[in-house]
Amino acid sequence: MTSLVQSLRAVVRFRELVLLLVERDLKARYKRSVLGMFWSLLNPLLQMAVLSVVFSVIMRVDLPAFPLFLLAGLLPWTLLSVSITAASVSLLNNQGLIRKVAVPQMVYPLAIVGSKLVDTLLSLVPLAVIATLFGRPPGLSWIFLPAALVLVTLFTVGMAVLFSSLTVFYRDMRHLTEILMQVWFYLTPIFYPVDYLLNLPYPWLKYALLANPAAPLIEVFHASVYQGTFPSAEAIAWATATALGSMALGLFVFLRRQHEHIHAF
Repeated sequence: MTSLVQSLRAVVRFRELVLLLVERDLKARYKRSVLGMFWSLLNPLLQMAVLSVVFSVIMRVDLPAFPLFLLAGLLPWTLLSVSITAASVSLLNNQGLIRKVAVPQMVYPLAIVGSKLVDTLLSLVPLAVIATLFGRPPGLSWIFLPAALVLVTLFTVGMAVLFSSLTVFYRDMRHLTEILMQVWFYLTPIFYPVDYLLNLPYPWLKYALLANPAAPLIEVFHASVYQGTFPSAEAIAWATATALGSMALGLFVFLRRQHEHIHAF
């Protein structure tokens, strides 16, 4: 607990560095780009368009306002998956700075999550536009979106620091992480309702859904945006539990091994 408090205080003390790293990541990503930050708005829309054709036209997922359902699940999932994938190599990519500059190592994966969070916040604009076009404009249920974003961000931070530490010791993790994200995507109710998996005659799929910590996080987004209702108390409880559990696991592993990172580079 003492180590945790000290580490969090150190991160707060270097918060300006985190903001600078976030700014650096955003500038590097959109450098010499004609549209620049507008890609943050276009990316989810283009991804939604492609997946909508695949699942609603080709595979015929029968859901009203399916593009909105899809986009409401894609936004939190993209924050989660892209952050974890990028953060997994954040310590390796900054090992030169870690060797020379005495700053908390946690700032590097946190900066990755921060930059992806900026993209997600910008993506709420096209989400509101799509919701309006499909006759489900932002209403009172959208009030829960900030809390939903906090839960997804906490979960993502926990996974980001966990994977960033593991990749230092096990370099295969950088490749396994990409595969894991692909499998995880299809096991998460992003482009299909939870009932689809629960009604399948395969018990192992039901257990996979129940064990999927991302499922309740996506569910609260679907409830607020697509269904236009406040998430159920059970969904909020599960989402909160998975977010806090991810933070606890990630911080435990990272803080326990951070002093060994420099010897494994």
